Amino acid sequence: MQITELSSGLIVASEHIPHVRTVTIGFWVRCGTFCEAETERGLSHFLEHMFFKGSHSRTARQIVEAFDDVGGELNAYTTKEYTCFYAKVIDEHLPIAVEVLADMLSRPLLSGSDVEREKQIVLEEIALYEDTPDELIHDYVASTVWPEHPLGLPILGTKESINAIDSQIVESFYQRHYIPQSIVVAAAGNVDHDKLMKLVEQYLTLECRDNCAIPVVPEVAYAERINIVERATEQLHLCLGFPGLSFRDSNIYTLNMLNNIFGAGMSSRLFQGVREELGLAYSIYSYSASFAAAGYYVIYAGLSTKNAEVLLNTVAREAARLRTDLVSPEELNRAKQQVKGALVMGLESTANRMSRMGRGLLLLGKVMDAEEIVRKIERVTAEHVQQLAVKILEPNHASLCTLGPTADLPKLGPILRNSF
Repeated sequence: MQITELSSGLIVASEHIPHVRTVTIGFWVRCGTFCEAETERGLSHFLEHMFFKGSHSRTARQIVEAFDDVGGELNAYTTKEYTCFYAKVIDEHLPIAVEVLADMLSRPLLSGSDVEREKQIVLEEIALYEDTPDELIHDYVASTVWPEHPLGLPILGTKESINAIDSQIVESFYQRHYIPQSIVVAAAGNVDHDKLMKLVEQYLTLECRDNCAIPVVPEVAYAERINIVERATEQLHLCLGFPGLSFRDSNIYTLNMLNNIFGAGMSSRLFQGVREELGLAYSIYSYSASFAAAGYYVIYAGLSTKNAEVLLNTVAREAARLRTDLVSPEELNRAKQQVKGALVMGLESTANRMSRMGRGLLLLGKVMDAEEIVRKIERVTAEHVQQLAVKILEPNHASLCTLGPTADLPKLGPILRNSF
């Protein structure tokens, strides 16, 4: 792995893997929901779309054909903390990938007609998302535990915020956030670092603007709230939220163990107890939403409204058991093997290696060594898991969010307080 900071402040990172014939490259930009003002909700994601509408030297069709012509892949995605544009090509076509990606980011058209057309597409994307309640509920739980904070708001924005966008707003947002100081270019595969640097310097012509400071995530305050959202769905989608950890926290690997044991997988306590033993839900799992500055922890279930009370009691019982009893050596070892297995198997993918570099350098300023991560995982003990369970699964900090029918729904507030 080689990492170089250019004079512009842009960082270029590469990992040479000589036994493959491909390269995966990503342009990582510190632009996401966290940096959007109240009048800019959804702009990071909207701008991601706009880069595919054409540059001053290519049409939208020519951009995608440039990769199709060489058998490559091109895509992008936006998160709450960054936007990533990435491509995978045969190693000999890396210059084409860098040149086209750099052209998209350096010289986007951002025309008024394209903005108006893309507004309709994003509005359709929002409508599609709203028709997927098992995904939409996770936006609701984020806004429940982090009300009004940028990290708690939807990446797509709202219908109102998208309708208010015009080309001037998009251009201003682009000028403020797409600067070299906010970008990491990472590549993994059969790549030569010096050649990659020269390509980036040649084609990525973004200007350094000293008056454009990289935004800082505002302080995040967790809220204990109950949010019941009425929706005519067949199932009730229910999330329990708790304060979590940022991925900078030294206990993040202990949280991985706790999550794996509690609800992340078919052998987890929640899956076995709620689905296999009681038959309360088809889908039941837990996850940690960790960001650079904060995090929250969630248990999700999709079930009938009549089973909501039993589910809450079951989850509360399992949470209490994690707080009071040490997990068994077998459970802890199984969790360690699963987490290590996912890490090590992921290293066989050039896309995963590229992502580790890009995300790590953009958000942490470093790339964690895989062997060091494995050592940290191995050092987690049953006592560590219990101590973190006491901290994370604190009954007084439980929040509740549901999306679905409410006609036969019991009063979940008192049930939540009595369960936990």
